[in-house]
Amino acid sequence: MYTIHSSSGGNPAYEEKFNSLIQSVFGFSFAPWIQRGLWGDTYESYSIIEGGVMLANASVCKMELLVQGRPINAIQLGAIATRESARGKGLSRLLVKHVLAKYSGTPAFLAANPSVANFYQQFGFRQLQVHWPSAKVEINNNPAAAIECNFHDSEVAAALQSRGAFSNILDCRGTQAIQLFHLLMEYSQDIYYLPKLDAFAIAQQEGDRLFLADVIAKKPVAFQSLVNELPFAGVKAIDFGFCPDWLGLQPTWAPQDMGRELFFVKDDWNLPQQFRFPVLSET
Repeated sequence: MYTIHSSSGGNPAYEEKFNSLIQSVFGFSFAPWIQRGLWGDTYESYSIIEGGVMLANASVCKMELLVQGRPINAIQLGAIATRESARGKGLSRLLVKHVLAKYSGTPAFLAANPSVANFYQQFGFRQLQVHWPSAKVEINNNPAAAIECNFHDSEVAAALQSRGAFSNILDCRGTQAIQLFHLLMEYSQDIYYLPKLDAFAIAQQEGDRLFLADVIAKKPVAFQSLVNELPFAGVKAIDFGFCPDWLGLQPTWAPQDMGRELFFVKDDWNLPQQFRFPVLSET
């Protein structure tokens, strides 16, 4: 019989064990995020610990989804990991079962590697086809006044808190801690403040395509106004990391490559046929 431990941050000894497991399995560290006090009560870890070592973990991120404008309280599973030396004992199965029992009746979802698809189906999760939105544009040396920012600028966190523009297809609220994790770990050099729009754009250019991970604004922004303020050149298309309908845009939707990442949901939320879950809120 295994004892299940849990934490929602604020426990340095637990956090050290958690981070050691994540480094062992996934090869990266949560330490920069934890050290900034960003692990709060919306992110819960459930684990098996023996001899002072965390053997397995399953985390829960609590959030409010907006599904076609309708608010739904839901949980997202993530950081499901087992040390190589402890595999084959059913530890991940025990933890996921525990989490789903605790949140029985609460819609749950997760993104996962295709190699573990069968694992989640045994708990009643079903796989959905995700679509990626994109749009053709022409951006050539905009005379924009965009200001490059970084994660440490207090205005970035404040903008996330005061966000007022959301998709009517699929969006979420209450995920600031996870959004800050991505900004810190993946996009720290890709944050731009657009003063004319009073909005932040999180964007990376590769060749003639721009990946727009997010736009953080207090009110809806017209797509062409946004394009005119993006500080890039030689861009012929934008790929969105979110549903861009609130920009007044009807994008082109393309099915996501099912060989890269799968999206699983439990229960029926009346999701639209074409959607993209916001990448900055994905665990």
